[in-house]
Amino acid sequence: MRIVTRGDFDSLISSVLLNTTHEIEDVLIVHPVNILENRIDISENDILANVPYHPDCGYWFDHHVNEVKMAEKTNFKGHFSIAPSCSRVIYNYYNNTDNIERFATVVNVADKIDTAQFSIEDIKNPRGWFIIDRTLHAFDSKGRLGNYREYFIKLIHWISNYSLSEILLADDVQQRIEHVRSEHKLFVQALGECSYIDNNIIITDSRKMRYFPNGNRYLIYTLYPQQNVSVSIFNRRDTDYSVIFVGHNIFNRTCQTDVNELLKKFQGSGRTTAGTCVVPQNKADDFLHKIIDALREPKE
Repeated sequence: MRIVTRGDFDSLISSVLLNTTHEIEDVLIVHPVNILENRIDISENDILANVPYHPDCGYWFDHHVNEVKMAEKTNFKGHFSIAPSCSRVIYNYYNNTDNIERFATVVNVADKIDTAQFSIEDIKNPRGWFIIDRTLHAFDSKGRLGNYREYFIKLIHWISNYSLSEILLADDVQQRIEHVRSEHKLFVQALGECSYIDNNIIITDSRKMRYFPNGNRYLIYTLYPQQNVSVSIFNRRDTDYSVIFVGHNIFNRTCQTDVNELLKKFQGSGRTTAGTCVVPQNKADDFLHKIIDALREPKE
């Protein structure tokens, strides 16, 4: 069978679990919008994990709140539940399967990462599974890090067969760790250049930058601890679209706005505390200002 999933840590661990419980022949990494807009051929040979439902799939596993209505009205193989991660949904579903319990620790990590349960140290100086997560976000415009999908598939194999300490010593992992750490100072500098405050909102607009360095998006909350929500916008490479991300401050959890409900108005989605929308660049400023207006709290 083929796994169809995203390219983040939760999707990686979901793929590890599915690789343990199914005969997996291939992995396809997609953006959720490609499922929603039927840009990809899906068949009963496909296991969809951490992406929206498609009626032609063989199995579907998900945990996102915006898929509740679909799960309630649809008969499908697999499982849906509101959970900290899709990994948790799959782990619980196959909890009587041989060898699944050996992944309990890394599923706990997937829960923490997907619900942003980080310490400040996890963000500023990630180690262990948290630095593995950061390697999934590494990008090098010169292509020196190699093919992302190949790296993702290697990690599925390594996590299935080796310890964390052994994985961290792998050449591909070390190369990406070095790249992530080398760009940290550049990332902090770029955040400072592109970010500003509007009352309770941190706004980061990097559209004019030719290249934005790699870094942990949660770092912005350590720089602006008084604000309770962030909005960031960037242009998607090689397209005419901009991506707008909205997230609650994970260290100042006082924002009351349901991000998923807000971004639905702009053809976006997410969860209560974070989400994205992809908009045409010629409409991006209008959408950005409307989102900011909706998030702005009255001054005391």
